[in-house]
Amino acid sequence: GNPGTEPTFPIHDRISGIQAAALTMLMNPTTLRRVYDNETMIPSNEDALTLPELRDGISGAVWSELDKMPDKKGTSREPLISSLRRNLQREHMERLIDLSMGDGSGASGKTISNLATAKLREIQGKIEKALGGKLDPYTTAHLSEAKLRIGKALEAQYIYNAGGGMGGFGGFFFGRPTGTPASMPRQGDDAQQH
Repeated sequence: GNPGTEPTFPIHDRISGIQAAALTMLMNPTTLRRVYDNETMIPSNEDALTLPELRDGISGAVWSELDKMPDKKGTSREPLISSLRRNLQREHMERLIDLSMGDGSGASGKTISNLATAKLREIQGKIEKALGGKLDPYTTAHLSEAKLRIGKALEAQYIYNAGGGMGGFGGFFFGRPTGTPASMPRQGDDAQQH
């Protein structure tokens, strides 16, 4: 469009804020524990939302591009994954990482952590497959960074767990590890938006 008609407020930041709030509501540990508690209290012959269903529903919607990467090559002007979707995927990935690094206390805590870890591995596999296709520069950079970020998180989790929980890592808050080296930075926004 004409640059003169562009909005003066940061639309990407506004929408990212709304997306982040929605993910926080759906994916915070308190909500997930309630779903799990509810699931275990309802008789097995009755229908109830389960944690895997909630996890898969959110993830499937957020990362849908990975399941249908088109044969056509994306371009910088028309990336295969738009900037708003890239932001949403980063937010979702960071929350899954947080959940996978949870304290694992109690039955629900360990279950939530295990489910988040399994989903991260699944997304990592889909990203690796997608990176073998014809991708535009934005999508390639986004997926390459996501693959690296997930890999580092899974590696850190393995080291932490192998050390009996005494691996020297601090707490995790929305993907920003506290008290850890700067080798696991939070992914920033794209330098240029389209």
